[in-house]
Amino acid sequence: MARRQAPYREIYAYFEAEMNGRAPDSIRMLERYLPGAMEGFYRLRRATTVESSLPKKVRELIIIAVEAALKKDPIGHARIAVEAGATPQEVHDAVALALWLAGMPAYHHGMAAVRAAERHAARRRRMDGAGGRQAQR
Repeated sequence: MARRQAPYREIYAYFEAEMNGRAPDSIRMLERYLPGAMEGFYRLRRATTVESSLPKKVRELIIIAVEAALKKDPIGHARIAVEAGATPQEVHDAVALALWLAGMPAYHHGMAAVRAAERHAARRRRMDGAGGRQAQR
């Protein structure tokens, strides 16, 4: 990664900070095939996250609700939501919005986020009990 140009380092640093240490594979693919689209997506995402008045936890819960409604994979954002202070109950309540917005199939799909939040919250509790807070990746 040392060969990355300066603007790309900024983009990767942003995604790594937002995504708990790892930029999504889609960013790597955009860099390879459509660098202009990668830069545009970065600007749009940054404007609606870093520059948002909503706390990160709330943003992540909204993302989970939308992903559940669209039947997208909500697991990564469930972990990020827990890291931002969300409880599994709050993740469930965000997913439950999909029940009346997009139906029972969307709710079932969103349960993957609830299970991921439960696992991640339990892992954090174990780590906290084993000698204090440690960074999770």
